[in-house]
Amino acid sequence: MNELPGCTLLVGSLRTASLNRIAARTASEYLDYMCTVQIPDLATLPLFNEDLEAAEPSGVSLLKEQVKDSQLVIIFTPEHNFGVPGVLKNAIDWLSRPMRKGALIGRYVGIASVGPTSLSGEHVRANLTQTCRALSDHVYPETLRIARDRNADVNDLGDKGTMDLYDWLDGLLEFTRHS
Repeated sequence: MNELPGCTLLVGSLRTASLNRIAARTASEYLDYMCTVQIPDLATLPLFNEDLEAAEPSGVSLLKEQVKDSQLVIIFTPEHNFGVPGVLKNAIDWLSRPMRKGALIGRYVGIASVGPTSLSGEHVRANLTQTCRALSDHVYPETLRIARDRNADVNDLGDKGTMDLYDWLDGLLEFTRHS
């Protein structure tokens, strides 16, 4: 029996009705027949503390295991104060350890941001691209930006946003097959 490749979706927002959580759910549904998709709960991770590395907390071990079992990691995140939200930065800090042996090594990584039309999301995508390139040799060069008003239907990315996501995911999957 052929096992589907693993895919972990990291969501940089804790809000239940977050546009990025909706994008991750939409991506999960789209990828479901091609991948075994996991969406870990980043809220359960303790703050990164080098003193905890030797006796790694169970939530951290679980996250690292999920990422190591995946060939593809896709990050969906808003931009907070021109940068990466704390919950996502914390997860990446844990995934980067131990130095030069982090869980993202050898994984394909894609970066997407959904947010209000008044913001471009360019800062978070640029910051994450730089960080992820330091941790993986396989970062998809095309980041995705979906502009969506917070007041729009909270369970949907809209037709254009959904199609943009599907097209981007197709390109990302193609990248994993040819790089």
